[in-house]
Amino acid sequence: MNRQSAAQLRLSSLHIQQGLWAALALLVTLVTGQQWLLWHERQQPEAPQVSIQRAPQTHFSAVSSLEEASAPLRMMDVDQAQPLSAMPREERWVF
Repeated sequence: MNRQSAAQLRLSSLHIQQGLWAALALLVTLVTGQQWLLWHERQQPEAPQVSIQRAPQTHFSAVSSLEEASAPLRMMDVDQAQPLSAMPREERWVF
């Protein structure tokens, strides 16, 4: 296997110049595309914002046995949030 080292690649100034022009063309293309996309999004009319009234959050009850797994799932209310002063303190271990 003949592997060429960097010194043997013989990069001429023309190759470097062509690479820099290609990089510049790519950069200009990307920036132009981003600006066109931004302009295009601003031209579209915005959808009116609708406020959605949501019901209290609920979740499915846990399935603990096979008999309950065949029964239809039922909804349960989520416990209401308690203030931090009413919540029990967690034990913390510092080493």
